[in-house]
Amino acid sequence: MKRMHLTLILLCILFSFPAVAEQEPIKPQTQGEVTFVSGGVGADEQNALQAMRAGYNLHLLFSIKGTGEYVSDVRVRIADSRGNSLMETLSDGPMLFARLKPGRYIVTVERGGQAFKQTATVGSTKWTSLSFAWPQERTD
Repeated sequence: MKRMHLTLILLCILFSFPAVAEQEPIKPQTQGEVTFVSGGVGADEQNALQAMRAGYNLHLLFSIKGTGEYVSDVRVRIADSRGNSLMETLSDGPMLFARLKPGRYIVTVERGGQAFKQTATVGSTKWTSLSFAWPQERTD
């Protein structure tokens, strides 16, 4: 009886390894004419995003000022130069890459009630990188 239990336990362990080891690949999303990817939690995701980087002409990075600690769950809105929203999403990690038509864009990000806005000019062969850093949260 002990041997049967031990065999069942070993089989469960062996079959659970692929589920733990396999990570969901980063999948591009599309809203209107904007295609984007986000993530970067952990080294595997960071490496996967860096491998995809060349296919996107706007690169966003989210962190904490002073520590450089990466943050996720950032609300991102990209609008055209007239303010018309092209995409809105909640980032899956500290990096978001977007593929946009050449032009000028307004990027607004929000986390914890604090929003930042920057403009970005992207080209067809040139990419633009923007970093957003939130102040450290106070611990009393």
